[in-house]
Amino acid sequence: MSQSPKRAGLSSLAIRQHIGTLVLTVATIILGFFVITQLPVDLLPSITYPRIGLRIDAPGLAPEVAVDEVTRPLEEALSATEGVVQVFSQTREGRVSLDLFFEPGGDVDQALNDATATLNRARDRLPDTIGTPRLFKFDPSQLPVYELALTSPSFDDAELRIFADEELARELVQVPGVASVDISGGLSEEVQVNVDLQRLQAVGVNVSDVISALRDRNQDISGGRLRGGEEETLTRLVGQFQSADEVRNLAIQVADSDSPQRVYLRDVATVQDGTEEQRIFVLLNGQPAVKVSIQKQSDANTVEVVDAVKARLDSLRATGLIPENMLLTATLDESRFINNSIQNVAIAGLTGATLAAVAVLLFLGSLRQTFIIVLAIPLATLAAIMMMGLFGLSLNVFSLGGLALGVGIVVDNAIVMLENISKDAKPAVAVVRSSRRSRREAQQRVIDQAQASSQALESALLASTTTNLVSVLPFLLIGGFISLLFNELILTISFAVAASLLVALTVVPTLASRLLTVPTTSGVRNLGPIVAFSQRVEGLTQRYTQLLTWVLQHRIPVLTIAVVVLVGSSLMMVSRIPQEILPRINTGLAQVRVQFPSGTTLEANRRVMAIVDDLLLEQPETDYAFTTSGGALFGSSTSENTLRGSSTISLKPGSNVLTFVERMEQEFSQLSLIDTSIRVSAGAVRGLVLNNSPVRSDLDVG
Repeated sequence: MSQSPKRAGLSSLAIRQHIGTLVLTVATIILGFFVITQLPVDLLPSITYPRIGLRIDAPGLAPEVAVDEVTRPLEEALSATEGVVQVFSQTREGRVSLDLFFEPGGDVDQALNDATATLNRARDRLPDTIGTPRLFKFDPSQLPVYELALTSPSFDDAELRIFADEELARELVQVPGVASVDISGGLSEEVQVNVDLQRLQAVGVNVSDVISALRDRNQDISGGRLRGGEEETLTRLVGQFQSADEVRNLAIQVADSDSPQRVYLRDVATVQDGTEEQRIFVLLNGQPAVKVSIQKQSDANTVEVVDAVKARLDSLRATGLIPENMLLTATLDESRFINNSIQNVAIAGLTGATLAAVAVLLFLGSLRQTFIIVLAIPLATLAAIMMMGLFGLSLNVFSLGGLALGVGIVVDNAIVMLENISKDAKPAVAVVRSSRRSRREAQQRVIDQAQASSQALESALLASTTTNLVSVLPFLLIGGFISLLFNELILTISFAVAASLLVALTVVPTLASRLLTVPTTSGVRNLGPIVAFSQRVEGLTQRYTQLLTWVLQHRIPVLTIAVVVLVGSSLMMVSRIPQEILPRINTGLAQVRVQFPSGTTLEANRRVMAIVDDLLLEQPETDYAFTTSGGALFGSSTSENTLRGSSTISLKPGSNVLTFVERMEQEFSQLSLIDTSIRVSAGAVRGLVLNNSPVRSDLDVG
């Protein structure tokens, strides 16, 4: 028996220690599946954009006044925040918006703390009539992952809002992984106090006295400790109004009177238990609706949270809490995009494995070698996922795209290694299958030849794979805004490339060296289709040899023609190929935004949006249209603005969004609307920002 050659390479070590290689392979499979269950699943990578937003509701405040009293003081104060490079503000009727832009790579959390402290110092200079300022980071993980619209023929706007606030939100917020449930649209309950000025003057009470009495009375305060004997009890003074009758019976002290006097609010005002004035109208397919927005916890799995919410809704429907005639329509479901991305990666992996298996079977005519290739693809993918978990990445559209790209590299490395071993070990394999007396020695020759072949190819594979890594890793050094989006994509591709090299240098030669020593054969090589394919390949090889001989005899003309054709066509196509950071992502949605002229009333806004709704619902592709008149809704944020209207259209599966957008633009252009702009666009992925500048395509003038 010949001595095994001593090899120091990784592939030789894996072949010699085949039991250890097998154990590590099984461990990789087990750990890979475990890491998959632990990885966060989200639509986008974990990104915090270098931007901080501030939103303030200013009901009843004219934009001109709000600029002087709110916007400018806040701009002057917040521009001193450390690291801020630009402050962008928008002042509209009922809303003030400020965005602070920072250099990418800075500490946004620290900047948020600084901005919060600055805002608190500037709060005293702002009018008392504005709402509580909301300061937040631009973080896609804080966006809603699931939104639905509630409609019912037997519920009016107020009843829908009450049901969503008091019943549905209370149940959904208990779902594991749900951070908050925000309700918008419909009509909120409101107790209105209509003061009679003549009665006030008659009893000597001012409007400010009424406001102070209402504010002072409507609160719960701590009452301290009540000590008695051996017990101490914490007490609380309950003062918040529980009903409209309590408001009517509020006693107001009459100032500047000789003797203490009190009057009741019912004597000087009319108290009505009703609803607030509706300034924003939310419609689903023309019917009044209420929107429910569900936000997940930052570390929760988006797919699991959405599935749990859907299951809770089904259980609430089954128990009768949700009425039978109430329709719940999902207007946003991020789990759908994530599931589609996972499905696309799975299809890409299965397709790559199938095509690779067919190619190996046709060219090499061996079921064993086909099995090796089919095993190498998922094994390398699981190894890449393990590295993703080690570096704290998540499964999202970018990382899944990197895994899909890595499948092709896995196939390349594995096939090159396998074909080289199979070709060099073919004489020894023939001895194993033909002779029984020298079979053991021949098997050892196969193993030795596998070590030599893999060792000879090791440096070439290492060089080629390192070239792939070198071509993508520099993108991690780009920095700036774009690196926030593409870091996970580049890292995932790098992990897939490294895993493919590791599998090609260890698992593939180990399996090949052992499976090729099996004396029995399946006889697949002698099947008619395989034989016919081999003959065709031999014929093509001969023709290629003849073509190559002719090309080498005419080097200069061939090179000249190749350079002219390839370079010329490339230069010609560069100007025609669209250039963009990311291709369009088909979300199956379309957006309509309507901009009205200054002075437009709410009634005029609603009439135009009703016409827009009718046109949208007439289209055969429309599944539903979710329309907002008189402002905008986002989570729990409501912005009243009679100059705006919008509609989100969900198209039926298989519809062409761009064709729908072009047709609707033509339809809307035929409407005789004076100074009213209607823009239609394809829906984009929410939370995906491709620039760090305050570019706005929609401005309010007036």
